[in-house]
This record gives sequence, C-alpha cells and structure tokens, in this order.
Amino acid sequence: MSRKQSDANDPRHSQLVEPLRSAVIAHEGGDLQKAYPLYRQFVADNPKHPTALQLFGLLLSQLGQLEPAINLMRESLQLFPKQPEVANNLGNALLRAGLIDEAIASYAEAIRLHPGYADAQRNLGLACSKAGRHEEGVAVLEKCLAANPKDAAAWMAIGSIHLKLEHIDRATEAFEKAVELRPDYADAHHNLGLCKRLRHFPEEALEHYKKAQELGLDRPELHHNMGNAYIDIQLADPAIDAYREALRRNPADIDTHKNLNSLLWQQDQLDEYLESYRDVLAQDPEAELLRISYAAALNQSDSHETAEAVLREGLQYSQSSEIKSQLAYTLEEQGRWDEALLLHEGAVKTPGARPNHLISYGRALLACRKPDEALEQIKQGAASTPFNQRSLAYLGLCWRMLDDERDDYLNDYESMIVPYDLPLPDGYASVEEFNERLRKALEPLHIGLRHPAEQTLRGGSQTSGNLFDRRDPEIQALVASLRPCIEDYIGRFPQISEHPLFMRKTGNYDFNASWSVRLVDCGFHTMHTHPLGWISSAYYVQVPAVVSEDDKHGGGIKFGQPDIDIGEAGAARRQIQPTAGRLVLFPSYMWHGTVPFDSDEPRMTAPFDVVPV
Repeated sequence: MSRKQSDANDPRHSQLVEPLRSAVIAHEGGDLQKAYPLYRQFVADNPKHPTALQLFGLLLSQLGQLEPAINLMRESLQLFPKQPEVANNLGNALLRAGLIDEAIASYAEAIRLHPGYADAQRNLGLACSKAGRHEEGVAVLEKCLAANPKDAAAWMAIGSIHLKLEHIDRATEAFEKAVELRPDYADAHHNLGLCKRLRHFPEEALEHYKKAQELGLDRPELHHNMGNAYIDIQLADPAIDAYREALRRNPADIDTHKNLNSLLWQQDQLDEYLESYRDVLAQDPEAELLRISYAAALNQSDSHETAEAVLREGLQYSQSSEIKSQLAYTLEEQGRWDEALLLHEGAVKTPGARPNHLISYGRALLACRKPDEALEQIKQGAASTPFNQRSLAYLGLCWRMLDDERDDYLNDYESMIVPYDLPLPDGYASVEEFNERLRKALEPLHIGLRHPAEQTLRGGSQTSGNLFDRRDPEIQALVASLRPCIEDYIGRFPQISEHPLFMRKTGNYDFNASWSVRLVDCGFHTMHTHPLGWISSAYYVQVPAVVSEDDKHGGGIKFGQPDIDIGEAGAARRQIQPTAGRLVLFPSYMWHGTVPFDSDEPRMTAPFDVVPV
C-alpha cells in the first residue's frame, strides 16, 4: 500500500463501505494513527471481512505488532485464499518475526497464485538467503531478472546476497545496474557505497553515501558508514560528526559508540570522550551491552574506579556473567585480586558464561600464584576455543609455573621467532630507499594525536583499517616482499598434527589484520598476544639512530613476559633489537611487547597477522 497522499475520490475506494473507506484513505496517506481505530472498529463489527482483516493486519505489521498482524492476515487468507498480495505481506511479517521457513512458504504461495509476481519473487530470494540457502536465493532472483532485466529491485536484492557472501565484485555489478536503471534508488546507492569502500575506493563510497542521503535515506547505518569512509581518507572531524548523526538515530549502536569515542580519544577531544555512553545510560540504565562497552572503555583509559561504579550499578539490573567478569577485571586493575577471584568464580558459574570468562578466571588465578587451579579453568576454555591465541598463551604460562615441559614444546623462543631481512622490492635501488618511500606513504595515515586507548601501544599513533588493503604502490610492494619470508617461515614447520601452531598449516594463508604503528619518545607496547591470529609480526620501517643492537637505548621487542606479574617465572625469554628493513615473525599466542626508547626520532612499524585458509 502506498504511503503517498490518498485521494478520497479514487475509484478503488468507491466500492468500500464506511468506515473502512476512511481507514484505507488514511492508511494510504500515511496517517497510521488515524487509520488504526477505524480498522479496529470495523473488524470488530465485521470479523469475517477478508479485505478489512488483511488491511488491518498490514497496518499492524507496519506498526511492529507482528503477532496480531500475522493472525489477521492468516484469517483473511482462510476466508479468501486467492490473495497473492496478502500472502506476500504475510511473508514479510513472518520474516520480520524471525519465522523464516514460514515466510518462504508464504512467498512461494503468493508466486503460485500469481506466477509473475515480481515483488514476491524478490522477497523469496532474500528470504532463502536469510535462511542460509544462498544459491537457491540467487536462482530465484536470476529467474526474476530473466523475466524482467530492468527490475532494479531484483538487481538490488541479488546484489545484497552477493554482498552477504562477500562476492564484492558481483555485488558491485548488481548495485551499479540497479542505480543505472533507477538513478534515484537511495538504498542501491548506499549499498554501492559499501562495495566501493570494500574495494578500497573510499572517495567513491562517500559520493554514493551522499547521493543516498540527498535522495532521502536517513538510516543510522548510512551515517555510520560515512564515518568509516571519512576515516579511510583521514578526515577525523567529519567522521566524528557522522558517527554522532548515526547515534542520534540509533543511540544503542555499540559499534558506533566505540568508533566515535576511539576517535575522540585519539584526537585529544577528552571533554567529550565517553559522553555518548553516559547520555544513553541516563535514559536507559538497563542497556547492559552498552554499559559493558562503556566500562571497558573506562578501563582502557585507566578510569578504573569509575568503571567499577558503572558496573556495580549494572548489577542492580543484571547478574550476567559478562558484567561479573568485566567487574573482576576492573578490580584486578586496582590490585584487589581476592575480590576479583570471587567475581570470576561467580561469572563462570552463571548461566551464559563463555569460554573467555574461564580464561579470564585462569589469568587471575595465575596472578595469585595458583597455577594448578588456573590450569583447570584454562583447559576448559581452551577446549572450546582451541585456536584462540589468548587461551594458548595462558595455557603456556600454567605449564611454565608448574615446570611442565609442554611450555617449552609450545613456546620454543629460539626456533619459533625468526628475523628476516626484507627482500628488496622491485623498482627500488635499496631497502633504505624503499623504507623512506614507505615511511612517506604511511605518515599521512597517522592522524591520531595520541595512541588508541583500546590498543597496546603507549605514546604514539596507530592507523585504522587493514593497511594492506590500501592501493598505495609502496604498501603493495611491501606485501609482495613479505610473502617469500612468510612462506619460508611456514615451510619450516614440522609435520606435527597435535601442535597448536604447526597443526594449522594448510599450504595457504591470508592476512587477516595489518596496520602501522608510530611510536614517539618513550613509547612502547604493553605485553600482549593477538587472539585472532596465527602468525604475527613486526616489520621495521623506521628506527631511531640511538636504537642499536646493544639495547642501551631500548626500542627492542621482547618475548615471553606475560601481562600479569607471576614473579621470576614471568621474565622475558628473548629480545630482538630492531633495524630498518628487519621483519620478525612469531606465533600469535606468544607474549610480546616492546622496551621504551629515548629519542626524538619516531619508530615506525607495519605489523600484520596471518591466518591459514
């Protein structure tokens, strides 16, 4: 039903009786609140009127009252089954209610009643995809397009499936076709913008986002995506504005809160930092996930007492395992380990506890020098997440504190940490020339005035997004020269099927994260692991002249020292000094961090993580 202004003299309304006629006119004119009581009264007086039932059901669906809407449309179809448009509308309501299989059946019935019903075919294709039946969904939409190649909505639908499947080229082609057929198709412009950004054309993405906005699209995700594109082109202030616009439309979106506040922190706009969380929680104190995200951000900025107060208030509304675990970590940061242990114990015993909570409990037990108890918790967590590098890191610490030889088996610091001299990229006279060109390409990407609060570096800046996705020739030359080193490293792995590092060798790999770090005077990385990696790295682009092999002025990367104090057992096991052009590869679960250095010159790196594919 159209939401444009309805004409009371429309011949379609002439055969309708009052007050149904008035209800339909109000409904088509977009005045749902006026139409609602008119429909309700008419249906109460005429409970067997199929047209009134389905129209009232459609209005209720538009108002989000899905269960009564579904019931009314089903009653209408029972009274008069040959209503393909009602079966289609019923499918829409069922889909929004999460009843995907029933929605698919309803769309199929609409098509059976009207074989050329393009709207139902498009909806069926998308519903099949939502059910995980992607190939079937594409086949339905291709049949729709075969019947009408100029169906812009079908091109939009098939593009959406390809986008979901990360078939970015095919999605791009479909959205471009939709825009070509309907230049005023706001949603297609938005989705084409998504594809352009994923193909690393952020300027073009912004053009399509802005076009979608001009055409009337005003959803929160549009503004969020605009913020992301502005970050890609190193424009912090417009990105901040875009994220704020997104939150005005959807104050509960946690990703937007994270992006906005990370940017405010890095741009040194601390007066506004975390204000967005406070505003929402003041209105909705029971927003648990938002509260947890707020507390995590407070902890990352060392505001532990405030984080504690926020979480304790949250316990008034929820006793979830996540709140308990986050509060336990907050107490650890204040040195209150005994209290933290009690909360960790409560978290792992709470329904809904996740493997990560077991790992966090084990970490606290290790810090309290209870490796036997820690091992039990971490083994359980690791069993559920065998390739989570964080669980492997703490498992190794348990074995180390228990003098178990399996720590040496897991963490062979001599053979598993391998330095390389970067092969000279094509087109450069020397590695020194290449690094200088690379430094100049990376420098503009460091737009932060301070380190990201959520990252491990202290004193410097870090780029956003996947660095290696950028099209800069120097960055792509770096990637090409890294590959033979990575392949040599993996080629050294023995064929041991039970080792957490070696067993994942597949013969192929990909970069799942890449970035650049620029450390300044006294900057360093805290000890950490890379939970989602397999092989991690440090490539040194620029190293201060005072940083030398003798470690007198710091700057080295050290391995084996954990992020908690476990006494003498926690001493670092190996250290490597950086030089420009050096690459260091090591397991992602291996503890690593850097030694602060004293120099007016920055230290720039291009780290990355590799995973098997």
